[in-house]
Amino acid sequence: MQNFRFKIFMTSLAIASAFSPAIASATEGTRHITMQQDVTHARLIRLNLPAGDVLVTGISGNVITTEVSASCKDGPNEKRLACYELLAKLEWKQKIGNTSTFTLLPTGINNYDHSTLKIKIGVPMDKKLEANLSVGLLSIIDTSGCLTADVNAGEIHIAVSESQLASAKIGANVGDVEMTTAEGERIAGKRSLLVGASLNWKHGTGDCHTEAGVVAGKVSLVLK
Repeated sequence: MQNFRFKIFMTSLAIASAFSPAIASATEGTRHITMQQDVTHARLIRLNLPAGDVLVTGISGNVITTEVSASCKDGPNEKRLACYELLAKLEWKQKIGNTSTFTLLPTGINNYDHSTLKIKIGVPMDKKLEANLSVGLLSIIDTSGCLTADVNAGEIHIAVSESQLASAKIGANVGDVEMTTAEGERIAGKRSLLVGASLNWKHGTGDCHTEAGVVAGKVSLVLK
């Protein structure tokens, strides 16, 4: 009789597990979200990102595209549960207009302590761009040279056409900066303080200005 009751209990538990969203989320621990938005009338695209490995690429057309892949790291149960809650809350907040702003929610960096984020964003290459990342790696390739990029802690890697630029300014409060010209010449940033570096380049023939900075980390700019 006891074995029979035990079998009934285990069967009920298995059925409950199969239909429980929390258990399903805990088992997978991953989420993938995509978004597309027409930004025909925008002159400036602003991206506000909390954390992650971010790749921003210039694309043709007038539609911004995004892909976010998030997963939870191994750790104590309470940390994993907090990560599962984060995955459920991930979404884009949009404000469309002359300046179109895209913010990945939730914004608090502490929410992402036990998660891994990979973010890919396609931005119309003729739009001015402003990208802000709290923590992580920000790579920007073949977008408009009219560009501003900021990271609090991490790295910025930019590759843009030299023909677009009139000037470029990159800096790190703590860390290193480096620029590579279209001819392959590498220029290291000047150090006014022992812990920081900056670089100003004013030899372009284009119309755009690129500015990028980190509080702590590294900035590299490659002209193509």
